[in-house]
Amino acid sequence: MSENLKIIYMAGGAEYTIWPLQRVIYSKHTLLHVYTKQPKPAGRGKKIIPSALQNFLDENKITYSLPINLKSQIEIDKIKKMKPDLILVFSYGHILPNILLNIPKYGCLNIHASLLPKWRGSSPVQYSLLNNEKETGFSIMVMNEKVDEGKVLYRERIAIKENDNTYTLLEKITNLACNSIIKIINKYVEGSIIALEQDHKNASYTYTIKKNDTYLDFKDDAEVVLAKVRAYNPNPGAKCIINGELVKIIEAKIENMHDNINPGCIIDERLLISCGSNAIRPTIIQRSGKKMLKLNDALNGWKVTPGTFIKNKIEEV
Repeated sequence: MSENLKIIYMAGGAEYTIWPLQRVIYSKHTLLHVYTKQPKPAGRGKKIIPSALQNFLDENKITYSLPINLKSQIEIDKIKKMKPDLILVFSYGHILPNILLNIPKYGCLNIHASLLPKWRGSSPVQYSLLNNEKETGFSIMVMNEKVDEGKVLYRERIAIKENDNTYTLLEKITNLACNSIIKIINKYVEGSIIALEQDHKNASYTYTIKKNDTYLDFKDDAEVVLAKVRAYNPNPGAKCIINGELVKIIEAKIENMHDNINPGCIIDERLLISCGSNAIRPTIIQRSGKKMLKLNDALNGWKVTPGTFIKNKIEEV
């Protein structure tokens, strides 16, 4: 029988990070405190809008902190004073210093959204989609001082469907992880599950998605273009320049094309776009300063002329 643990939860602010927290709350364990990221300015007014997780914490009167730097002695002392048995981390975005990793009795566990050692780093879901992979999953790992190199307690696989994007895939992975997280924590504390060393020589790495990464290059094959659309949906969105206007392609589909047409050309009035091979038909787009619309609605009052070439931001600079 595992003991009743005192747990600190650390996570970014997205809605899906609430779900593992709820599993901790509904378990026999005690939630001591939550650490989350400071919300960033958003929208035209650059207002500070609380994250979904922060709203949940406020609504449920759960104490939390928004530290800028976990290495500060103030934060270290505060965590020591709470005397946690375990820290559970999910999609937090801050690197935990070694001194912090050693504070909890049972260390720190991380839910990572890939099958480690594949896709270590900050963007594992996006990279699985960018590489048109057929499956991914999650790993529960005992954290060490190196990024995503700790011993793995548990992995579980999930199929990637053709209509998956980063949002839907993260939802599926998180739901799957929620089904097992408390059970794995209990087994880990009991000593009935063994943490296994990763196969470091087969590791692959991801990096933070940069703004220029999100611009589409239609010289790529349609499969590569569609992979970017899926990977950057919903945020930050796959972008291109149509009629001098920044447009995000939120969803799209591939259409076969046998004619030899230069990449980036609008082929018809329904916004079929030629690629290095085949073509892409956007199905949901977002024009600059406007809301997401299905293609038919977006084209009402907005003329795109066949023969026009789409630009990407990189080419314009």
